[in-house]
Amino acid sequence: MDFTPTEEQQAVRGLAQQLLATATHPGLGVEGFDTDLWAKLVEAGLLGLGAPESLGGGGLPLAVVSVLAEEAGKAAARVPLVPVLAALPALSDPALVADVLGGSRLVVPALRADGWKGGVTVTDGRLTGSQVAVAWASEATHAVVSAGDDLYLVDLSATGVTRTVEEVSSNEPAATLTFDGAPAVPLSEKASTAVQRLTLLTCSYAVGVAEASLLLAAKHVSTREQFGKPLAAFQAVTYQVADCYIDVECMRLTTAQAVWRVDEGRDATEQTAIAAFWAADGIHRVTSKAVHLHGGLGVDVSFPLHKWFLLGKVLELSLGGAQRSLEDLGELLAAR
Repeated sequence: MDFTPTEEQQAVRGLAQQLLATATHPGLGVEGFDTDLWAKLVEAGLLGLGAPESLGGGGLPLAVVSVLAEEAGKAAARVPLVPVLAALPALSDPALVADVLGGSRLVVPALRADGWKGGVTVTDGRLTGSQVAVAWASEATHAVVSAGDDLYLVDLSATGVTRTVEEVSSNEPAATLTFDGAPAVPLSEKASTAVQRLTLLTCSYAVGVAEASLLLAAKHVSTREQFGKPLAAFQAVTYQVADCYIDVECMRLTTAQAVWRVDEGRDATEQTAIAAFWAADGIHRVTSKAVHLHGGLGVDVSFPLHKWFLLGKVLELSLGGAQRSLEDLGELLAAR
């Protein structure tokens, strides 16, 4: 595989950085919905990068879409980019896709519980069960829901759907979705495909969060002085920053490998499990170490680092945690 960025990746990264630089961060964590930023992303056409061209999307490979997810993580943007990017390619209704790309509707994936209690079954086209703490579900109009390895589209305003707002560490909008005979439209894509796409986009988002945390830590230790010299002049501090850099690059490369295999049409099951492990394990180490390197400033919520730290906690859990990812990988290797 070639790690050289393509023209499409460079163009998307440049535009995303330009737009995400206008993000606002009031309140604690990533609270609320930055509707002004969302409108700019909609106007720029970035939401449809991975959607089929036949439905008005860009039809671009996952390697390009993942760049947008990474930049959103760097900016700690209060917008549901990853959920929408993950859910859109599963849709087949042109009118709904057009509304999502136009910003008038919002669709999110509710695919699996990742170790939390929950699960959905289907009988005669109606769903029963629940999905816990679905990211941005409190703001969404529709959800792509998994039942076994099948996917269903659910209108969240329909009878039989209950939304319970949840509080997560990052303060992002989330809700538990409970289905009691809720009507659902079957989709042609398999849940395993959608889960893999969501996992890899979440890994890319985690890379951005970890890199932003690393850059803040590196800047702090380069400018903060102790005993008349920068903290970075102390070997113990330098080693910790170097460890963070290694973790970020391992997260980036394992994700890139899995994404490349998906785009090439190759099996990426094991590589996705490896990427999920590195993302869950690496995001924990990098964000925690960044807080430690900032000293007392690291736990001050008036300093921006806390936003990426809180996002890191949610990402670690949404990926199932490092241990669960290792168990998944072990089962795959044992089944060879």
